[in-house]
Amino acid sequence: MYSNMSAYQEQLRELTQDEVVSQLEGADGLLALTRAELFYIGNDGVQRAALGEIKKVVGGKGGTLVVMGEAAPLIEAPVRSFQVDELRLFFESVKAFVARQKQGAAPAAATEPPPPAPEPEPAPPPEAEATSAPPEEPVTLEDEPAPITPPEEPAPAAEIYATEPAAAPATRRTGGLMGGLLKLFSLATLGAAGYWVYMNPTADLANLIFVGVFGLGVALVEWHASNL
Repeated sequence: MYSNMSAYQEQLRELTQDEVVSQLEGADGLLALTRAELFYIGNDGVQRAALGEIKKVVGGKGGTLVVMGEAAPLIEAPVRSFQVDELRLFFESVKAFVARQKQGAAPAAATEPPPPAPEPEPAPPPEAEATSAPPEEPVTLEDEPAPITPPEEPAPAAEIYATEPAAAPATRRTGGLMGGLLKLFSLATLGAAGYWVYMNPTADLANLIFVGVFGLGVALVEWHASNL
């Protein structure tokens, strides 16, 4: 048996250079699976089938395992040469690779370019009546145009102004004596703030800014109050 198996292995290497993904050794033969073909090498010779051509596998009838194609058997091998459980596991692998082979062939067919679309027929030329301009209607003088009524004259300026009450002239209010005093206080406040900043140049910058801004604000408030 071992000598026969060695001969089967040697014969398989001569038949294909593809990787053998699964094989099953039996008493009278060898089943081998590549990614593209299924082989049976036995005492009666070599049988092979492309995975894409396999449709089903029938076993047990008459002690013969039959791999069927579209219309005829592709491989026939004696079942007694193999263990039934091992044979079932082997053909599970065959089934998976047959499915992959058929799935790989479907996208290849889908990539074929579709036939070119027929060229559109040229549009018929437009009818002469559609391109011709509509005939102009003759101008008649039988109907006189409606008289144009002049727009209403605007009311005189004197009347427009008379409808609105005249605004009373604004009277300028002066602060009098109190206003003058507030202006003096404003100038004094501004001068005092500036003098303090001038006399304390080394003071903290925040204090200098505060005194300057505060003095300027108070001076502005006093000056504004003097005009009320």
